[in-house]
Amino acid sequence: MIWQHQKMLILASKSQARQRLLNEAGLAFTSMSAAIDERRINAQHQQSPVTDQAMLLARAKALAVSALYHDQWVIGADQMLDCNGQVFHQIDNRTDALAQLHSLNGQTHRLTSAVCLVFAGQVETEFYDIAHLEMKKWSSRDLNLYLDDVGEKVFGSVGCYHIEAEGAHLFERIDGQRSTIMGMPIEPLLSILKQKGLIST
Repeated sequence: MIWQHQKMLILASKSQARQRLLNEAGLAFTSMSAAIDERRINAQHQQSPVTDQAMLLARAKALAVSALYHDQWVIGADQMLDCNGQVFHQIDNRTDALAQLHSLNGQTHRLTSAVCLVFAGQVETEFYDIAHLEMKKWSSRDLNLYLDDVGEKVFGSVGCYHIEAEGAHLFERIDGQRSTIMGMPIEPLLSILKQKGLIST
């Protein structure tokens, strides 16, 4: 599908998965990282519900970029994973990746993906969606072989898997939208962009 008469959007994220979702939808956009301290925000609100934490981060990203580009529409997005009361964050090494996979092994975890749309420093709309994923029970050898196969490319993804690639084999059951699992619920976002007159068919 080709979208006509679309205004330029800014994605306040360098996430390749989120860029892929917007590209697949045929949207024209630029992307940039938001200059925020995610760990500090998480620490300040660690007692808040996970849905609130994800929304706070999505909002902070969008507002930070909007402050630089006041006349542009900005999409902020964030995703949080929680399992058995524990919140998981992105990691950057194999040791932590293996530990994270062991914590999710044989368990059902929840992914909350939040989106915030901002224009001229004002929040226009925000929402979130939740997916539940049940991981199969794997041996330590299996998990190590998986990491050998996928390499460091999964370190930037909370949970250490890409559901659209090899990570799909890790799971017994998936309850949720693909785009939510990838980090940005694209279907409701497209509906909102159309309502705002930012895209039209």
